[in-house]
Amino acid sequence: MKNIIRLLSFSILLFILHNNAFTQIKTSKPFFQILEEMDLEFLAPLENSYKRIKASESIIVDFDFEIKARKADMRIGFALFPKRKNTITFPHIKVSNMAISAATNEDENARLVLHEMSREDLESYQADWGAVVFFQPKRILSDKNHCKMLALYKEEKGLVYVFYLFDEASEEVDLQKNCLSFSLKEFNENN
Repeated sequence: MKNIIRLLSFSILLFILHNNAFTQIKTSKPFFQILEEMDLEFLAPLENSYKRIKASESIIVDFDFEIKARKADMRIGFALFPKRKNTITFPHIKVSNMAISAATNEDENARLVLHEMSREDLESYQADWGAVVFFQPKRILSDKNHCKMLALYKEEKGLVYVFYLFDEASEEVDLQKNCLSFSLKEFNENN
């Protein structure tokens, strides 16, 4: 009986380790360096298996990192803009400009909807300001029909865009709510 329990425990442990290794996404070194510079945490999606793909480049936005769902028809692109020398004093204007540049202007029925995030939502990302923008992307950005763009800003750190690109709205889009968030680092001078 003890051997069966040990074997079962060992099998469960192997399953958990294998499943966990399969869902982890290895980030690129440049992307990881920018994450560190901006005090960002990358939270790889666990609900669906994702794989890293070659980051898309366009005249609108160059993604620093991009992943694709293995089962669902969705891509997630990350564009990070650390503070460095460029001071971002009006993130809402930068985000509006990005959305206008990325949204199609070929379809007169296409809409662009911007929602500023509530204080409660911002706390979950440790951000000072943020917005979610829905639009139909230009074809030079993506071949997908829809985009949910998450924009997060933290003073002294920079501006982050997460582009969720998909054809059909599904719960998969909502499940990936917190792929990136700023780190909550509190320094205690007494330590």
